[in-house]
Amino acid sequence: MEVNLEQVAAHYAISSVFGNYPEEVTLFCYNVRRLDYENVNSGRARLAIGRCRITSNLTEEMEEVSFAALHFGDHNVTAAVERSTAQDLPAFDDLKQKCGAAVTQANLPEVVRLIDSFFGGSPYSLASLFRDDQRRILRVILNSTLSEVEDSLVKIYEEHASLLHFLNASGLPKPPALTMAAGFAINAGLRRALEEEPIELARVRSLISLAKSDGVVLETHALRYLIDQHMKRAMVLLHAKPLDTINLDHALSLARTLRELPFELNLWQAQNIWYDTLTKSSRFLLGLEASAAEVWRNHFLELGRQLSIAVEQLVVEDGLPVGLSMAAATEPAPLSLKAILP
Repeated sequence: MEVNLEQVAAHYAISSVFGNYPEEVTLFCYNVRRLDYENVNSGRARLAIGRCRITSNLTEEMEEVSFAALHFGDHNVTAAVERSTAQDLPAFDDLKQKCGAAVTQANLPEVVRLIDSFFGGSPYSLASLFRDDQRRILRVILNSTLSEVEDSLVKIYEEHASLLHFLNASGLPKPPALTMAAGFAINAGLRRALEEEPIELARVRSLISLAKSDGVVLETHALRYLIDQHMKRAMVLLHAKPLDTINLDHALSLARTLRELPFELNLWQAQNIWYDTLTKSSRFLLGLEASAAEVWRNHFLELGRQLSIAVEQLVVEDGLPVGLSMAAATEPAPLSLKAILP
């Protein structure tokens, strides 16, 4: 992409509205040094105004520019850039003061008028950003917008949940608007609960119960992915420290809870880690007393069952048949691998 230094300054000005830059920063193959900067907020409106020095790290071309970027909310951004000279500084300082006062008073039309008058127009917008940052900032805007929508729907559901419960229990028709709010609120709550570390198991159970009572359709694809990743992380921790009873208890508790979910899971990654841990169990269990090793083995096999693994049909290579206790085995079992994972 062929750009000039003023376009780089416009990118810097707009992106600075959505994030903080240090005094000196490298943007792709350009170096930007902040000479003067002020950020003024009023409600949803934000103004970034200042001066900076742009230097190309390839051609060593350098230019000092003045800039102003005004964000009205959502994706609505306007910005202007102009080469800065010493003679322009008094007028620019006056502009900065007047724009700051206008933003504080929420007089955005006056801010636009002042910027257009000084710069001769505002030709830059969100589309002027380099593509990578454009996508990043759009994600920031979308996340903020979706968060507001989510909060509104959750509030509607919470205020009218008892009415929805009554309608469902009575077999009466449920208003589509309330049904939509309930579906969004319950699925959003499940996503948040499943994203927590550690997972909020009690909250998950409560929300699933609400989904059943209110007839809410769960977003199985998104929830299944979050669940799979949680179970995988729990198994990675167990694989790293298999004798840590906290890791084993957590994995077992999580697996039991996941079996309560009203949809099919795809836990193949967790199943593979479980099997890999099993094949190595005879090595790290040698240092334990027979009773402690038997307790660990029983808990671990139960974890396998909760992960939908047919543990009774598995025989470990160079280890012990899973049906045997550690104390009962005197010789390594012959190789007879039957990894059957229903």
